Amino acid sequence: MALSADASQLAALLAVLSQPDTEAIRKAEVALKPLLKDARCVPALVEILKAKDTQPPPVRHVAGILLRKRLPGHYGKFDVSTKSALKSEILAILSSEPERTVRNGVVGVAASLAKLECNSGGTSWPELFQFIAAAAAADAQQAEVRELAFWLLQEMTDTIGMHLKDQFQPIAGLFSNALVPNEDHKVQKAATKALGQLLSFLADEPEVEVFAGLIPPILQVAAQQRNDEELLATVLDVLYDLAYSPSQAVAIHLVPMVQFGLECIKLRDLEMGVRDSAALVIATLAEAKPKTFGKEEALLAQVLEVLFALIENSPDSAAGALFESNPSWRQDLEDGNDDDFDPDELDSPTETSMAQGTLDMLACEIPKKYIFQPAVSRCIQRLSSPQANNRKAGIAGLGVIAEGCSEPLREHLKEVLPHVLQASRDGDAQVRECACFCLGQISEHCQPEVLGYSEQILPIVFGLLDDQSVAVQATSCYVLEMFCERLEPDAVRPLLDSLVKKLAGMLESTNKRSVQEMAVAALAATAVAAEEEFTPYVAGVATLMTKCMALTEEKLFSLRGRALECMGHMAIAVGRETFRPYFQATMECACEGLTRDSTDLHEFAYAVFANLAKVMKEEFAPALPELVPHLVQVIGTDEGQLEPAEDAEKGGQFNAFDDSDDEDEEGGNYVLHVRTALLEVKKGAITAVGEMAAHTGSAFCPHLENVMQVLQKAATNWHPLIKSEVADALPNLVVPSVSAYHNGEIQWTKGDVSGASPMSEHTAAIVHAVLLELIALMKDDDKTTVAKACEGIQSVIELCGPHALMPIANSCMSNTHDLLKKIAPCQAAEELYGEHPEDDDDHDLVTQAACDLVGGFCRVLGAQFTQYLPEFLPAVCDYAKSSRPPRDRSMAIGWLSEVAQELEGAIFDHWQSVFLPAILAGLHDPSEDVKRNAAFCAGVCCEHLRERVTDAYPQILQALEPSFQIDPSGGESAAACVDNAAACVARMIMASPTHLPMAQVLPALLKLLPLKTDMTENETIYTCLLGLLQMNQADALAQKAELRRIFTEATAAGSKVDSEVQEKLKQALPALQ
Repeated sequence: MALSADASQLAALLAVLSQPDTEAIRKAEVALKPLLKDARCVPALVEILKAKDTQPPPVRHVAGILLRKRLPGHYGKFDVSTKSALKSEILAILSSEPERTVRNGVVGVAASLAKLECNSGGTSWPELFQFIAAAAAADAQQAEVRELAFWLLQEMTDTIGMHLKDQFQPIAGLFSNALVPNEDHKVQKAATKALGQLLSFLADEPEVEVFAGLIPPILQVAAQQRNDEELLATVLDVLYDLAYSPSQAVAIHLVPMVQFGLECIKLRDLEMGVRDSAALVIATLAEAKPKTFGKEEALLAQVLEVLFALIENSPDSAAGALFESNPSWRQDLEDGNDDDFDPDELDSPTETSMAQGTLDMLACEIPKKYIFQPAVSRCIQRLSSPQANNRKAGIAGLGVIAEGCSEPLREHLKEVLPHVLQASRDGDAQVRECACFCLGQISEHCQPEVLGYSEQILPIVFGLLDDQSVAVQATSCYVLEMFCERLEPDAVRPLLDSLVKKLAGMLESTNKRSVQEMAVAALAATAVAAEEEFTPYVAGVATLMTKCMALTEEKLFSLRGRALECMGHMAIAVGRETFRPYFQATMECACEGLTRDSTDLHEFAYAVFANLAKVMKEEFAPALPELVPHLVQVIGTDEGQLEPAEDAEKGGQFNAFDDSDDEDEEGGNYVLHVRTALLEVKKGAITAVGEMAAHTGSAFCPHLENVMQVLQKAATNWHPLIKSEVADALPNLVVPSVSAYHNGEIQWTKGDVSGASPMSEHTAAIVHAVLLELIALMKDDDKTTVAKACEGIQSVIELCGPHALMPIANSCMSNTHDLLKKIAPCQAAEELYGEHPEDDDDHDLVTQAACDLVGGFCRVLGAQFTQYLPEFLPAVCDYAKSSRPPRDRSMAIGWLSEVAQELEGAIFDHWQSVFLPAILAGLHDPSEDVKRNAAFCAGVCCEHLRERVTDAYPQILQALEPSFQIDPSGGESAAACVDNAAACVARMIMASPTHLPMAQVLPALLKLLPLKTDMTENETIYTCLLGLLQMNQADALAQKAELRRIFTEATAAGSKVDSEVQEKLKQALPALQ
């Protein structure tokens, strides 16, 4: 049958589109556009599709694609009978079309028609579903017909998911029948892809449970067709989408989902990108279902074994993860002499990077009670292996888990660190490099405990700076940077001179930018550690930094930025007077960097502005009129931009024929593309403006309005990085007003809420605005943001007093109570994914911040807070239960101490029911940190409740007695526990000396003195002892020799006892002769 005139004209043009003649194609496209805008093109294209005897497959294939593209614009113009005829024609073509490519195009047309019918409230085309059901049930010889059914279902995913929920059960039956072992592979694959797409679409919906039972058959089909990388990649994408599904019907399949991912990872013949996707599935399941994953001990052990085996068997550097994103490191590798080096490999996943990334996620997300022992035991076991690759995996693994498992690692540092130090002296360069990486991670994440090993670590790292391997040299600098940031001057002093000279020498002698950058960072950290003792080196280091700050070549901007950062750190270290000669040049370099198109330089500039504002204070103020408007503009910049979506179904050479080119059509779909570098720059700008507000005094006041407005906008940013930084900066906006209107300090009285507010009108307004923003951020879904909001509120109310708190007290206390009860929005997400709170969950930064904030309420309101105790005592004391982790128990008992300190005698009604039981339980706790806080709490309660609690003295003394036997040389916690026990007894004596058996108690107390580590208790101890002597207390006079020993040590050179207290002790010494 001959084509109509319209169809003939279209067919001739479509034939040109399939020819390899660019100019002819362009002309055909121009001619086609007006024809396709006419609704008559639809029946004409259908004619072409049907003309399988006269039109070649390529022409009919293009006709199908164009029909699909043009249907949405024309379908509404047709009457009911025309629409019905069109649908019937399409089904007829699907039934009879012999060519696979053409049939595939018509599938798209059918899916488009179904979508149009549903969107317009039509009949949803029941004949199509009858067709699909019949096709899926076709006999065994008609595999292509059954495959067609699932092609249709796949193309209709959105329509089915949104409009056809009443058809879910029969559709699930079709999938179930196809996912059986004896089905044709093509049919299985089509069914898997269609079902996978539907599962992904429904992942967050309750209806996903209708199809969740088919997850195991999908995994079985994919496992049978493991050589089909496309299918494996499709299934892995589906598993990734399902990871965060809140449905328990999905969660029950966690084990087979992880095992499938693990099998894909192990397939070395599989393309690396697919294996990396499998690793991502495992990591994401750990992130989404950490407790469920952790409780599967055998599964976790399987995963860990595979990950460690990958690191062992890969020749890649296992410390490379440290530098993967460092441009200078990449440049050094590209400039090296290795002819086999391929720079593209740096952007591709490797077995090592895949294994380390997954291990890192497991360590960070899975509760430590499940992950730490199995992971660390595998590390230690491998470190004793005679095989270098095993030792490499062991030490690299230890470095990788250091961040996520920092808390238990700190507790076991004494056992673990010797293995790390031994590995740093290993004969194998890769093991040494990994040991260096591990030392850096431990130095970064195991503070402050790791500082106690400075005498062992620093000489080893110092030696590694001379290693033959450039990687080891650079990593050693990283260790120094991480380690020195928190060191005290005493610890760095023995190596300070040689360290500065060595790092400066490395900076000048090497041409490796990675080493130069790390050396500069290490110098900066050394300066921070040395503090004023760095003064003799400032001039020399500043000269070196000035050279680096003058670099103008773009590839050297990161080194220039590091030098700028070093100047800021030196300023912090040596202070305003010493740094003043370098202030102007540093500012000029930073400001010049802002004129260059480099986000790196901008970020470093903002960091140095923040540090210099801290140091130079009001001397920084002249820069504010220029810098603050710039920072406000940066903070207000949109870090994302809308760009046209790359719709897969609109792709290819026929994009020009989309409906979107119609004059009456609005723009197509858009997606937000985020410029992540701008996020970091914006974060740096917020930090800088916050520090300027905090340290430049009243000079910042003219900028408060603009800064407040831009931070209010930034507080609603979608990214937690920005919101948390806003929460950090907002409280600082109060400081300029306090400086301008209150001479830097508001005189407020604890608990005085009835008198006149001590705040000026200006201060009250800015305080109220800041607190409203912070209270809103308390309800954010990001935990870090919420914790910082709590900290911010605490700092504002403690600066400004009860009149600042009262207007927002109800909402603030309600939000805080929700956080302590773990029902706030940032905590609800865990339950949404089926991860219910458990008593022994890891200590949480949000609950710590909320607990501290309640302590702030007590400090500000004093006895006025007593009315809220019935609400808050049970919420906080729940964390003191023995089933809670040590840091929770320590937090709770520490909070009770704060309440007792601030509310004083007002706590008496709760002494017998809450405080005394908590103190006695805490003093018997296995954790020394809990014991320490319990001893402090007991002493404070006795100090304020005095004779009202003396009946409990025998119980308290009996519970304290084991703490007196602790060896204070066992570490800082042990020493602090002993110190606090001593201070507790001193407070009990001062509160009511007649209620203690002084003849037994005093000698025991004196044996614990002088204090070893908690110097804040010196005043308590010596006030007690001096008081006893002034009273001529008989038992004290009998201990003159012991008292003389203690007073002599406390007044010796180098003593950390306050000079005022020392003076009193010196005056008392002659009477002790």
